[in-house]
Amino acid sequence: MNMNRRKFFKVSISAATAFALSGCDLRSEKSKYHIGYDSKYRNLLPELFQTAPQLPNHVPIAIIGSGFGGSVSALRLSEAGKEVAVIERGNRWPTSKHRKIFAHDMFPDGRSFWHREKSIFPALPYDVSNIFNLKITHKNIRKFSGVLDIIEMDNGLSNEVGGYNLLLGTGVGGGSLIYTGVKAIPKREYFEALYPAEIDYDEMKNIYFPKVKGMLHYSKIPSDILNSAPFKHCRDWNNEARRAGYTPKSIDSNFNWSIVRDELRWNSLPSATLGMTNFGNSNGAKNDLRQNYIPAAEATGKTTIYHNQEVKEIRQKDAGFELDIVQYDAFGEIIKTHTMTCEKLIMAAGSYHTTRLMMNAKSTNKIQNLNEYVGQNWGDNHNKMSFRQGRGWDAFPRLGTQASPSPTAISDNSLEIPTFAENWANASLFEVGVSMCLSVGVDTNRNNRGYFSYDSTLGDSKLNYAAHYRAKATQSMRIINNKLAQANNQKTGAPGFNDIIDTGAHPIGGMEIGKATDIYGRVDGVNNLYIMDGSLLPGNNAGANPSLMIAALAEKNIAHLIEAGDFS
Repeated sequence: MNMNRRKFFKVSISAATAFALSGCDLRSEKSKYHIGYDSKYRNLLPELFQTAPQLPNHVPIAIIGSGFGGSVSALRLSEAGKEVAVIERGNRWPTSKHRKIFAHDMFPDGRSFWHREKSIFPALPYDVSNIFNLKITHKNIRKFSGVLDIIEMDNGLSNEVGGYNLLLGTGVGGGSLIYTGVKAIPKREYFEALYPAEIDYDEMKNIYFPKVKGMLHYSKIPSDILNSAPFKHCRDWNNEARRAGYTPKSIDSNFNWSIVRDELRWNSLPSATLGMTNFGNSNGAKNDLRQNYIPAAEATGKTTIYHNQEVKEIRQKDAGFELDIVQYDAFGEIIKTHTMTCEKLIMAAGSYHTTRLMMNAKSTNKIQNLNEYVGQNWGDNHNKMSFRQGRGWDAFPRLGTQASPSPTAISDNSLEIPTFAENWANASLFEVGVSMCLSVGVDTNRNNRGYFSYDSTLGDSKLNYAAHYRAKATQSMRIINNKLAQANNQKTGAPGFNDIIDTGAHPIGGMEIGKATDIYGRVDGVNNLYIMDGSLLPGNNAGANPSLMIAALAEKNIAHLIEAGDFS
């Protein structure tokens, strides 16, 4: 009798799942989203195959990187009448409501990754041949200059199964292409323990955070969108949090709600309503830097973006710097190598690449007098992702998607690592009953930081960030996840995922402000060299996602430097 019941249950689940997925033919969906051939890239994305601007032999001010720090610096310098060259190694991606500019998480291809030939987290190509044991299988892909650079650590073991790799945005707009637009302000008590006293919290909160907010158009999710079908998982998440004794609080993001409404009305191809964000939003639903700081800088006539150009080495040259650069085509093939010089150099290549280039220059004596803090105090903001899955019927695929962005968050300050967990989405074409949190943890202990070291055999620097540096943050997130699961009759983990993973999406530090630089980003001991990105942050951002702090600090620093005459 028991066997018959189990058999009946299994057959019923199979029938229900087959029915749910019948309206979502994965092979058909893959043909819509996936690109496998060179001609398809050229037909869909002709803009990427136009000739990129060619760098001159010399520029007065060069900015390496077009993310938050680089784009802020470019705009404010241009407004001050300065000629600026922004050097960006990635593609310059177009925006369209009716073209699939970016790849879907479930169907990764070359657009997803920077110069890779196999997919990896956060791509989610599920093998659905056995619906009772869904697995993620990494797929072969065409090498391309995609939007996500993966820095492999832990011997290449992928994040979803206990490894640790960094996720870095690559393309014009940098990290804004791949982040989910959460605006989180650091908490005062932790901020004042982490940042130099000269960086006044009230000044940041009252002047520079609002300045960035005005440019990036942050706001809370409107009620009509939150109450729509694709955001049901967000409402469910809020209820689950309340059952566990937490109070969800609304958070701002910089999604364009008019475009999200267009998706809901079928006036745009779906993007946010499918949970897409990790590999970009094709229709402009996310107000990334391509829609604000960058066009504003170019509109001055003083800023030029030189994309598909990667700086490989930096050397002191007279009173300025000499840069060795390679130029790529859209597929990531080198088509040119050249050298250029500049009088002033702003590093804004992101925490990992800025620090790596500075550590290389220091270790090979290409830049002299770099101090002992270069390459130190690196952290990942204790960025974790947790997974819980419903039991029984709730654990199996069914129709319905999970939309982005994250509208709410909870916090637990009682833990050894105080943790802030955001309401998160699974970018999928069907529901699998999974609830997720993306968290950041507060850590004012600088002993829990990684560092860069130079490897002479590789001729490059590498990041050292051992598991024990992040173990306490993992345990704090596990306590929250277990509490949520217990209160909602869920099991921890999800198809293809451990219960808690390190996402590697919040790399900060390595050129810490007030240590490797002065209080405004001037590199200690080196004239005409500035840091203006996440590497300035002290390895932790006081319980907040780092993008707002990076942009606001850049606003503050570049304003001071211009007024002080550094770029006269």
